[in-house]
Amino acid sequence: MEAQGHRTEGVTVNVSHAGVCVCCLSPVGAKAHVSLTFYFQDKRAGMLFESVAGVVRWEQKFGRLFMVGVEFYAPLNEDDHFLILSHIELTKESWPNKA
Repeated sequence: MEAQGHRTEGVTVNVSHAGVCVCCLSPVGAKAHVSLTFYFQDKRAGMLFESVAGVVRWEQKFGRLFMVGVEFYAPLNEDDHFLILSHIELTKESWPNKA
């Protein structure tokens, strides 16, 4: 994630069509405009990535980490975010059905 020349790495906790929660090692700052890059390992093509921009809506300290909620500027779309959307669908398919 990059914000105003500062770069921090994190782990996606939750992602949707409208935004993402990322667990980071350093703070980003509420209302910061950010660019997020998602990396995907593909057996044939190697490392693939997609980027999406948004704004930090909230940030919360969590022990030594920081939870950051980012709202995307626009909903994800298949033309620009096929890999991210595929990941969301695969996650939904693997989630146990609630009876």
